[in-house]
Amino acid sequence: MWMAGALPLALASAVGAGIGRLAFDVVRIRRAVSIDNITRALGASTGEAAAIGRASYANLGRAFMEFAAFRHLDRRRLLQCVDYEGLEHLERVRAEGKGAVLGSGHFGHWELWPAGLVAHGFPVDFLVGQQTNERIDDVMNDLRRRQGAEIITRTAALRKVMQSLAQGRFVALLFDQDARKGGVVVEFLGRPASTVRGPALFAVRRGCPVVPIFIFREQGRHRAIIEPPLYPVSGLDEDAAVLDLTRRYTDRLTYHVRRHPADYFWPHRRWKTTSTAGP
Repeated sequence: MWMAGALPLALASAVGAGIGRLAFDVVRIRRAVSIDNITRALGASTGEAAAIGRASYANLGRAFMEFAAFRHLDRRRLLQCVDYEGLEHLERVRAEGKGAVLGSGHFGHWELWPAGLVAHGFPVDFLVGQQTNERIDDVMNDLRRRQGAEIITRTAALRKVMQSLAQGRFVALLFDQDARKGGVVVEFLGRPASTVRGPALFAVRRGCPVVPIFIFREQGRHRAIIEPPLYPVSGLDEDAAVLDLTRRYTDRLTYHVRRHPADYFWPHRRWKTTSTAGP
């Protein structure tokens, strides 16, 4: 983190990419998990999967160094980092006044697109998981707050998220974690996976949309695509509405991962749980 602040951003990003490749090729942190996930999800050969995995780790290293540089990025520089496509969708949802859930996966620089939206003047709160290491957790949340974000922890998620949505705010979160027995099972990249209920449940209870957002690297910059909002289907009971909405935004993640596989975070055990009976 000190290095990220001491070096120019482009150089820090390049150093991060090198660290990522080192983690994949030398230290081999979850290399086997990544290659297995890629071959099963994309039908790639072992060699193709290794190339995608290496690029994915390089992207993760870049993202970490860029995230650590948040403490030095002012609003002007942050706006220069990301090109947004589809801001009109957020403007329309904001005018409706019911708030919105902004959802993505562990894809691209997932910490950057919410911070950029705050810089654009949108009222965004971050729903974040808690790191095992409390000091790391504090440092990460401090970096998020430096960009003007409000933090919602999972321990108070339902109440806090519903309060934010009632105020017409946006809640940014990631929806591709393994949810074990507590999730809903939908297909992701052609395989059943237990998926967190929260994003869809918030939207169904509030009557607001989920807006899928995906960010990836393009010619040395970041491009964020804000997709049209997905609204809960009326007339369904709560469980059916949650399942339907979860399936729809998960399908959007599948689409983008297949187009940009090196931008996805393959080391996590996304398909650990394939039914509500548990792992």
